[in-house]
Amino acid sequence: MKRTMKSLSLRHKIIVMFLVLCIFLIGAGIYWYRMTTLTIQDNTMKLSRQIINQMNSRVDAYFMEIVNLTLPMTARNVSAQFLDKSSGGPYERLLYAKPVNQMIYNVMVGRPEIYGISVVSQDQVSTSSYSNLFAQERFSKISNKLDQPGKFVITGVENYNNIRLLTMAVKFFSPGTQHWGILIVDLKLDKISSIAKDVTLGDTGFIWIADTEGRYLYYPDSHKWSERIPEPFWKRLQSSGEGGGIEYSRGKKMIVTYGKSELTNLAFFSETPLAEVNNDLVKLRNTTILIGVTALMLGMMVAISVSFSLSRSILLLQRLMKRVEIGNLDVHAPDNKKGEIGYLYRSFNAMVNEIKNLIRTISALQVKEKELEIKQLDSRMQALQYQINPHFLYNTLEIVNSYAIIENIPVISRVVQSLARIFRYSVENHAKTIPLSEELAHIKDYLDIQMERFENLRVEILMDVNQSAKMMAVPMMLQPLMENAFRHGYQNHKLEPGSLVIQGHRLGDFFIIDVEDNGRGMAPELKDYYNRLFQDSGGEDRVEDARLGLWNVHSRIRLFFGHGCGLHILSSDASGTIIRITLPFYSIRDGSEALVHDHDC
Repeated sequence: MKRTMKSLSLRHKIIVMFLVLCIFLIGAGIYWYRMTTLTIQDNTMKLSRQIINQMNSRVDAYFMEIVNLTLPMTARNVSAQFLDKSSGGPYERLLYAKPVNQMIYNVMVGRPEIYGISVVSQDQVSTSSYSNLFAQERFSKISNKLDQPGKFVITGVENYNNIRLLTMAVKFFSPGTQHWGILIVDLKLDKISSIAKDVTLGDTGFIWIADTEGRYLYYPDSHKWSERIPEPFWKRLQSSGEGGGIEYSRGKKMIVTYGKSELTNLAFFSETPLAEVNNDLVKLRNTTILIGVTALMLGMMVAISVSFSLSRSILLLQRLMKRVEIGNLDVHAPDNKKGEIGYLYRSFNAMVNEIKNLIRTISALQVKEKELEIKQLDSRMQALQYQINPHFLYNTLEIVNSYAIIENIPVISRVVQSLARIFRYSVENHAKTIPLSEELAHIKDYLDIQMERFENLRVEILMDVNQSAKMMAVPMMLQPLMENAFRHGYQNHKLEPGSLVIQGHRLGDFFIIDVEDNGRGMAPELKDYYNRLFQDSGGEDRVEDARLGLWNVHSRIRLFFGHGCGLHILSSDASGTIIRITLPFYSIRDGSEALVHDHDC
């Protein structure tokens, strides 16, 4: 074989090489087409799953909004009085139903998607915003589906006056008694249907929704509403909460993906015709084959006609490239050549000139990279500090505080006032550094709320007030450490929070703050692991989500005060955990900050 190739002329060698290349390209094209088809199908399924997950999240958020809006109704005194006393007679029913109806009206104001709300007692005495009889008729069917008091359940789809309603209900008890009832919320399906209707997959793909009983809750063809979904889909949904594959639907091969909401138990399906996905790919394949064959034939003809001149030009270019390889950038190919060789020579000259330009611009690029690093640090700092903007909560908290004062509940008033100050501190404090006294005031508000929650919690803050007013600190520095103590020191080990101590003092050119709890600590190897991360300036990519709050605090302290500052876990065992914060000792004089020491923290 080698002798045969050597005996062939350059022209014949080029023909043989082109034939081999054609065979290889045909095989590679077939493989490329099959792999591309599978990749496109896989990407289509991934994209469909992402769309389904986004829809799932939107629907879950919508239902949680309805739950948060209506669930407090079950804790109101008027609801308890209705359950306890409305069964006495028509007068009592009318008397105690009136405030319940007013409460229902207040909840439904501005929510047109809520068709109606009903409250039905265990004696099947009801009051409703639209039909008491309709609520009573559904009492037994709905109450049998409510196992856990205080938890909303979607009970199914109802038809009322030719309007399809999605019904959700919750069982609740009157405090201190055995009287119970159910709160029924009927939602128009327009909101959920619009979420699915707005989503399109390609030209003819679509999304549809199934309810908890395996019936169409929404389908582009409205005639299928309330019909049972295909049995293969239902079986797959029962065996797996999400998945997908190639299915036959409506006589076509369809790419079907599905996912089930853990909150609402509603199932979301996407269907995309397989032919539609592959249509452009088939056209691309045919076009590619045509272009490839044409290019090969033309290339063969051109290669044969210029084989001799090409070899001489390539040898010249090879000599010039060797000189470039050894560092001589003053070489220059002839400019008088025409055609492909002339273009190749000009490209070579342009390449050499571009190399020269790149070498000259390296220093400028290095300066720009430094500037970019500084901008990235600023952007990262802003991302860490501007994470929430809950201005709309202030008015709500003021309303809750007013009600607490009117109802003479000082505990709620204090908690709401502390919570309002916490939100205001986290939103309005945009300074890079603040006096430590402001951070301590913030953490006191946070711990006041926790002490209302945990009766046995004892808090000590041992720090000189005057000194803390002169110290500079990072905003939101202590709260993540408190949250870490509650979650990992107490709650994860099912322990009642007992003691939290915050003490600070000056140590040379630094100011030390120790945060101590008496919860269950972490394993020694885990403590050593996090201390190594705190010492390593590039350990952000390796930190676990569970300790992201500690890393956030540590990173911000280092951004402002240098790599010598930050967090360090002094001890962590069965008796508790001590985390140390190291800050530079700043003093504030005449409205300016003065650093006591003159070296990096």
